Amino acid sequence: MRSAVLSLFITAVLGLLGLNASIVNTKHNLSVSNTVGTIKAQTETEVCVFCHIPHQARPEGKPLWNRSMPTSNYIMYDSDYLRRMGYPEVALDLGTANDTPGALSRQCLSCHDGTVAVGAVYKLRRNVMNGSKINMSGVDAGGNIPASASGFLGTDLTMHHPVGIEYDPTVSKNFDIGTRTIELKASPTAPIKLFEYGGKRYVECSSCHDPHKENKMFLRVSSGANHAQNVVSTCTSCHDKLTWTGSIHQSATATYSDPNILATYGSNKVGDLGCANCHMPHNAEGIPYLNRKVQAATCFEGAATDTTGAACHGVGGAKDIESVLSRLYVHPVNENTANPKHTNLDTLYGTGIPDPHGGGGISWDNNKHAVCMDCHNPHKARPGKHVPDGQWYPDPGAGTNLVSGVLQGVSGVEPTWPAAWTQPLTFSTMESSTKEYQICFKCHSYWGLGSATGGINDGGHVSPSDGVTPLTDVAWEMNINNKSGHPVVINSQGRVGSYNPKALQDFQLLTPWKENPGLNTMYCSDCHGADNELGGDPRGPHGSNLKYILKGENQHWPFDASGRLYRMGDIGTAADTGLFCKNCHDLSYPHQEWWRRMSNIDITCVSCHVTVPHGSPVSRLIGYSNFPRPYNYNGNSLRMEGFRKNDFFDNRDVYAPGCGGRRCHRTNAGGYDSNPFP
Repeated sequence: MRSAVLSLFITAVLGLLGLNASIVNTKHNLSVSNTVGTIKAQTETEVCVFCHIPHQARPEGKPLWNRSMPTSNYIMYDSDYLRRMGYPEVALDLGTANDTPGALSRQCLSCHDGTVAVGAVYKLRRNVMNGSKINMSGVDAGGNIPASASGFLGTDLTMHHPVGIEYDPTVSKNFDIGTRTIELKASPTAPIKLFEYGGKRYVECSSCHDPHKENKMFLRVSSGANHAQNVVSTCTSCHDKLTWTGSIHQSATATYSDPNILATYGSNKVGDLGCANCHMPHNAEGIPYLNRKVQAATCFEGAATDTTGAACHGVGGAKDIESVLSRLYVHPVNENTANPKHTNLDTLYGTGIPDPHGGGGISWDNNKHAVCMDCHNPHKARPGKHVPDGQWYPDPGAGTNLVSGVLQGVSGVEPTWPAAWTQPLTFSTMESSTKEYQICFKCHSYWGLGSATGGINDGGHVSPSDGVTPLTDVAWEMNINNKSGHPVVINSQGRVGSYNPKALQDFQLLTPWKENPGLNTMYCSDCHGADNELGGDPRGPHGSNLKYILKGENQHWPFDASGRLYRMGDIGTAADTGLFCKNCHDLSYPHQEWWRRMSNIDITCVSCHVTVPHGSPVSRLIGYSNFPRPYNYNGNSLRMEGFRKNDFFDNRDVYAPGCGGRRCHRTNAGGYDSNPFP
């Protein structure tokens, strides 16, 4: 009779706890009857006793807790992103008493942190164990869950989703232009749960997991057609990633060939895996953002064990960026693999602006980096490039500098433009760039590169293309108040520092640039990109075998493939093969017309034009003889001492006594563009 009453009582209690027979078919059935896990009792038949007892339960846990609680001091999850966002302080440790944040999670960790024996229960039936343990199989020598077990979490929780952390969807961060929210829903979508302590809501292990549920990984969400859908629904129950729906990763149809993906998730489609392509809620290698791998390896491999079975951005993937990044001249994406430096919101902390929270900014001097997430937002990127497949450049008349789909949602900076040929020192930070150059200027300007003199960086940074050429401030060179510059920031007609005739005439340009001359803008990536974009290389300035990551049908400047400087007399002959300028400019006008009337046709292109053709304080990208390197190739190539735009075939606007010969502009007519290097 007494046994029957006890049995009824236990059944009633288990019903109140929401437990049912389904736990028998899960790894949480630690009794000898377990058929799905390797950790189980050697003889004990009771299923629930490993966590619960109907009478005289432990006060340290609930409900009706029967396990010994861990005394571990945990290393908690931390993130500069949360600190920079002003998120409520991350818990320094997990609570040790009921009704404190983290106490509920500590109950789960009483098995999963590996410090308490799995069989260490308080009572077994009526008997107090007094330190004795239920004998278990599949455990380590101390009776603990072994470090090799899939459920082992350890005491270092930095690579696990934070628990004991407040849920606060109201947090946001203001940029100078735009605001970034914490991207949390006002309340999680059921069945995800929050737990209230002291009037505030917190995330615990049991927010996402129901330890009694017969479901892969014990997820509360179980309505999906497969585990992949359950994982994504679990994440998106709380995380409201803006514009995720319809993004390139959410809608991708590519599939993994790694058989483990299908076995684990019930689907091998990138779009189905969603968040799980890049993130792991437990045992993530890419700390602190729970990325599957460190830095770019996450983008290369996705959820696969290596690039071979991945449909991602590694060797052989759907968009193989990894191969391009192994070429001679690259953005240094792989440079900091062992010591990752990129942290979200770096853009806010440029030169001279320290992060009050101690995180790294974007300065080349102390936090130099270039990783995938600096230029791409994997949650917001959408299909669509500004150049159609099979072309080097946009369609005629479509010239613009607005960000394309793959660059959506990337932070950037917009300069406040100072006087001509001076360094922009003031920038507006942008939560989402609207122009491609705003992304590039994060690094290639004072904001990242630091101070400059005459356009040349003062910090001694040199071009990786040769390890010698000093780097220049591209924002300085593209200042809209300069006399000339490629129309990246502003079109030629709108260039404030220029004077008429501002634009080149249509017969001086090639398609598509000859359409609406002077009204088009262009992208940095119209000149810089992979060397074989028409042959299958992913578009963009990831890397190249050519110096300066130049792209196009012609890919050499200022010298040809043999290292010989291009010359005026080469134009229109086989000797101009590969000359980079020929991608956009018809060099017959005025260059070929000029050299036909010149006695010195052996003059090099860099005798007249600056070697770094982003911009110049002189019209038409002309440079004067006293300009410094690298604008003046080797410090001695430029010959002119005066220049002013005039009729295209009138030589009287040029003063270049250093050219030699009787027909080389030796007369100083005055009125030339000013010289910033007197």
